[in-house]
Amino acid sequence: MNTPFTMALLGLLLMATLSFATLFDEANGQYKTGNFTEAAATYEKILNAEGPRASVFYNLGNSYQAQKQYGFAILAYERARLLTPRDPDLLANLNLARKAATAFEEPVSYPTLEVVIQYLSRDEWSWLVAGSALLFGALAVFCGWRGTHKVALISAATASLVIAAGTAILWARRGESGRGIILSENATVRLSPFEKAESLGTPGQGKSVRMGAKSGDFQYAEVLSTNLRGWLAGKDVAAIVPE
Repeated sequence: MNTPFTMALLGLLLMATLSFATLFDEANGQYKTGNFTEAAATYEKILNAEGPRASVFYNLGNSYQAQKQYGFAILAYERARLLTPRDPDLLANLNLARKAATAFEEPVSYPTLEVVIQYLSRDEWSWLVAGSALLFGALAVFCGWRGTHKVALISAATASLVIAAGTAILWARRGESGRGIILSENATVRLSPFEKAESLGTPGQGKSVRMGAKSGDFQYAEVLSTNLRGWLAGKDVAAIVPE
């Protein structure tokens, strides 16, 4: 039976869907006509209102890349990659932005293992671990109850392996929450968290950092693949995983 509450809820959901579609079409239209600044602002508005969406992050990255704001572009692409890590267009554009900004990632020691670890998003790995554990755990209990102890043992062992592997992968990716991107070409790493503190260097936009403590309007960061570490103005760096 349709109640007034149900109808009102459906109406709100429909309005939200239409609002997103309207804004998304507006932003896409702005991008197609070369209004990249306006397009980026509209995509940002959608994200603030609707929350993270891979397609919006991807288009936002394209808008920033068209303006040669490679730090912001790389940040948007990296946020999209958290949601859709296997999107070939996304990965291609991320590589183009890194190349344009000369902000290459540090080579990994075990590339094949890295491909496996990054193949699924963290949410997908979490669901895989939870789903597999429930499935094989239930199968083990059922087979044990039916007296099929060999199948029960195999199911329990499989569940344990899946949980162990998934947990290890999630643990290996724990550092993602502490990674950030330098947004500004003129971002300056300083010795202490003050505007007039000694400059230690300007790493350039798009570089990846490992983020540390905050002090006022400054963020402590270690620029990956370099020995440069110190304090950056908060406006010049952003975490890939939003707070």
